[in-house]
Amino acid sequence: MRKLYGWEFFEKLEKNKPQIGRSINDTVTAMNAGERQVAAGADGSTLFSASRGNPLATSYPTDGSVLIIAPSSIMKGTKHPNAARLFMEYLYSVEASKINAKHFAVPLRPEVPAPPGAKPVAEVKTVRPTIAEIDKGVPEVIEQWRDTFGN
Repeated sequence: MRKLYGWEFFEKLEKNKPQIGRSINDTVTAMNAGERQVAAGADGSTLFSASRGNPLATSYPTDGSVLIIAPSSIMKGTKHPNAARLFMEYLYSVEASKINAKHFAVPLRPEVPAPPGAKPVAEVKTVRPTIAEIDKGVPEVIEQWRDTFGN
């Protein structure tokens, strides 16, 4: 978001005294409790809560949704590299995507429909930093965040 809007965006946001929690899933709890009317949160936990009758919905920013990086990998020197490779292949399979969608995660496979209330990955404009931007930018943003929000 710093890349899109500059740090001035966060300095202006801080003047609104936003509630900042330890987990992105805290946003769903605050919304369900009526403590907040809008929040930046995870689509999966929001969709799950909505499926249980809570008056929540997801909205995707037209200028880009931040792509959360949650990598899976095979550790160097693993004792069972072939089993690890097969598991990685499974994670990208249609079967695994169906399970993910059933649990309100947006599936990686285009042939698997997104859960109710979610957009398919192909329809969401994403903001994706480069590896170099992550390596350099994350430590910088952590410092800026602490200086701005005090957390």
